[in-house]
Amino acid sequence: MKRITVTIAIILSIAVAALAQQPRGPRPQNGPGGPGGPGGPPPVDLVKFLGLTADQKTQFDALHDALRTQIDPLFEQKKAADDQLHSLMESANPDPTALGKQMLAIHAIDEQIKAAHETTEAKMAALLNADQKVKFQILNELRHSAPR
Repeated sequence: MKRITVTIAIILSIAVAALAQQPRGPRPQNGPGGPGGPGGPPPVDLVKFLGLTADQKTQFDALHDALRTQIDPLFEQKKAADDQLHSLMESANPDPTALGKQMLAIHAIDEQIKAAHETTEAKMAALLNADQKVKFQILNELRHSAPR
C-alpha cells in the first residue's frame, strides 16, 4: 500500500511540475504574428475562405457570440482554479490529494470548454454547403493539429 502511495505521489509531482512550466495568463490574441504569438499561423478570414453568404456570416457571428458568452465564465473559473492549484503547489507541504483534486477540477473545466467548441463547430458545419464543409473540415483539422 505504501508503494502505491509513493508511486501516485511521484506521478502527481511530475504532472504538477509539468503544469508549473506552462505559462499562466491569457494566450496572445490575433495580432502581430497571429494566434499564439510570433510565427503562429495568420488569422483566416472565414467569410472569404469558405465563401460565406451574408446570411451564413450573420449566423456564424451569432454562434460565435453565443460561444463567447458560454465559455468566458469558464475561462474565468479555469484561471481561478489554476491560481488555486499554484497556491497549493507553493505551500510548505503540498497535499497530493488536494493537488490531484484540483487538477481534476481544471480538467473538467477544460472538457466543458472543449464540448462548447465542438458543439459550435457542429452547428456551423450544419450551415454550410458541401464545398464549404470540405474547407471547414480542413481548416478545423489544421487548427486542431497546430502546436499550441
